[in-house]
Amino acid sequence: MRATIVALILALVALPAAAGLVRGQADCGGSCAETVVYLEGAGSKTAEEDASVVFDQKDKVFIPHLLPVLQGTTVQITNGDPFLHNVHVYRGKETVLNIALPFQGQVIPYTFSEPGIYAVSCDAHPEMSAFIAVLESPYFTIPGEDGTYELTEVPPGEYTVVVHDVKKGAMARSQVVVD
Repeated sequence: MRATIVALILALVALPAAAGLVRGQADCGGSCAETVVYLEGAGSKTAEEDASVVFDQKDKVFIPHLLPVLQGTTVQITNGDPFLHNVHVYRGKETVLNIALPFQGQVIPYTFSEPGIYAVSCDAHPEMSAFIAVLESPYFTIPGEDGTYELTEVPPGEYTVVVHDVKKGAMARSQVVVD
């Protein structure tokens, strides 16, 4: 019995402290579809080696339209359509990746190691466009249609909340303290 109580006390001491919550409402100027909210000052972090997300091309649309990822994440670029697509990724005016995906179900993994906003297009279908936001901070989200956002498990500290419209390049910044 005594050993069980000691083990229980040690387990409780080892539990991490409750993490903070950052909530707000971004002014997205009408649509938040191209807006990402993230924290600066949380230190830079790289994704775990096996971190992976899917970026699909389906019905001539990139899904999702805006994909925020932590730097070092491998993006599984997929062709979900039964016809040729390609993925042309730019950082500014520089081509980072330009690869054809001629077959449905084809997957090309690409690891984004440099932070920044990447524009994505399909040269075969010029109406297709999307963005990948590669971030140093592990605390990020896309706000809801009404601009509301929530970042969870934020450690105590003082941070800058950045609201970034990836298409316009516009940013708003505000300070927040997490207890």
